[in-house]
Amino acid sequence: MRRLLKEITGIPGVTGSCIFDKNEGVVSTELTADLPKTLIEQVGIHFVRLVQMGGMNKLQIRSAHFRFDRYSVVGVSLEKGAILLAVCDSQANCSLIATTAAMLVEDMRNDLERPLLLREDRTEDTARHASARLAASGIGDELRPQLKEIEEALATAIGPVAFMVVADYLSRWREQGPADPARLPELIGMLVQEIDDKGLVREFKGQLNHFL
Repeated sequence: MRRLLKEITGIPGVTGSCIFDKNEGVVSTELTADLPKTLIEQVGIHFVRLVQMGGMNKLQIRSAHFRFDRYSVVGVSLEKGAILLAVCDSQANCSLIATTAAMLVEDMRNDLERPLLLREDRTEDTARHASARLAASGIGDELRPQLKEIEEALATAIGPVAFMVVADYLSRWREQGPADPARLPELIGMLVQEIDDKGLVREFKGQLNHFL
């Protein structure tokens, strides 16, 4: 997820980006702009409500932007209740930024979902295909329950974007060595970087203490 935020922040005119969840608030940031967290959360709430209102009217809002005196903010819808926010220069080309950000999100979503597929609400047929993909990507069936447990623990700390974050770091983890249960402490250590609150870090590690 950090990689995604860094790429978004690298778009011309963008001064920072973050993930906002309607339940958890700001859960991951890459902000250089000097903006109070409370202000970012207020804008995030407005975006979430806008998406919800669109859904009530059978309109799928993928992105939108607000212009303020000092900054413009572009929002791109992610999972249910989660929004990617890009803080931009006041005169930035918001439409271009929204299009570019949406493409980056979709590219990364496709890359991340292929090797992991740890969603709860799957049919038996989908689960069989998921196992096949995991096996093909070098992730054995014996790791699936453990990865699921790690994802759920992370979700308690950063919200529903956890599955994307785990998939991102899982790819890096596999690049550094074999997909072995003995290396799970390394993966957990990498995921800690995504948790900004020390108390939540302790809680996250506590839930996974049997792996450490």
